[in-house]
Amino acid sequence: MNLTKQILFCASIFFSANGAIAQEDTIVKAIILDSTETAADKFYNSGVEAFGVKKYEEAITNFSEAIKMNEAFEKAFYNRGLTYFTLDRYAESISDFDKAISLREDAETYFKRGEAKQALKDKDGAIADYKKTVELNASHSKAYYNRAFFAFQEKEYKTAIEDYTKAIAAKKDFAYAYNDRASAKRMLGDFKGAIADYQKAVMIDNKMAFAHNNLGSAKRKNGDFKGAIQDYSKAISLDDNYFIAYNNRGSAKFDAEDYKGAITDFSKAIQINKEYAYAYNNRAAAKFKMKDYKGALEDCNKAIAIDANYGYAYLNRGNAKELLRDDTGACEDWHKAVELGAEGAKANIGICN
Repeated sequence: MNLTKQILFCASIFFSANGAIAQEDTIVKAIILDSTETAADKFYNSGVEAFGVKKYEEAITNFSEAIKMNEAFEKAFYNRGLTYFTLDRYAESISDFDKAISLREDAETYFKRGEAKQALKDKDGAIADYKKTVELNASHSKAYYNRAFFAFQEKEYKTAIEDYTKAIAAKKDFAYAYNDRASAKRMLGDFKGAIADYQKAVMIDNKMAFAHNNLGSAKRKNGDFKGAIQDYSKAISLDDNYFIAYNNRGSAKFDAEDYKGAITDFSKAIQINKEYAYAYNNRAAAKFKMKDYKGALEDCNKAIAIDANYGYAYLNRGNAKELLRDDTGACEDWHKAVELGAEGAKANIGICN
């Protein structure tokens, strides 16, 4: 067969922190002790103290006693809900936040209820609570940020960018929001805008390995392979086990035609994560470029063993088989690649019987 080969490998992997980032829960402070302190106040303050030293069950017991003595104790409901939330008991936390809101509408209570609903995958309920949060507090950066997560998930990238921008306006040093706004811009093909936002994220927090990785991938998409390699290297220097960054740096080296260096990075990614199908397929592509067709075939076999629906691995395996004179096997793999939607595979099967 005479065929111009198309070596296809996975695109750079971006990390997006979209979604609720880990936040330290802020409990409503204790009531100042004085001669007018009630029994309910004493239990409440004991609950606050227990929460502060992570004795959560004890905190729940004390808040519950406070509520028994004062059924309109809004802060006790909020803090017990917060304690349940900390223990991942989201349904119970929502119940307490409901009661607290019925006693007094408060932005932070709506926000925490939204996070609890988000944890239970109640998308509509969470969005409604984040909307109410920003109505009561237009500067609530985390509510905008969390709401943007849902827009990003639904591929409504322009809407996500609007909320990330509001989060940044409310919190100028919100590195996660810059990172995620960059990812939304990248999805819209605005690589220059993405690069600017990723750069801002790492300027604010230079220890965010995933943001350095993302910056590298945006630069790679923009054709700056040298800059991409530098940023991937920075991500790796921050996390030596960051197999995705090794894979991405290998991809940038592949683009720069440094196939030996690419193989080294793909091998490192595999060493860290032996189930990482992308790296096997990518290493196969680099081996193919170095005319190691048997090695390419072996790596494609490993990628397919991990992910039987990996279309590009079938395409690349077919390419390797064709040059190893296994025309029948090549055509079988190319047909499978077409079935799985691998771009470029149809051009190959035109010569198959």
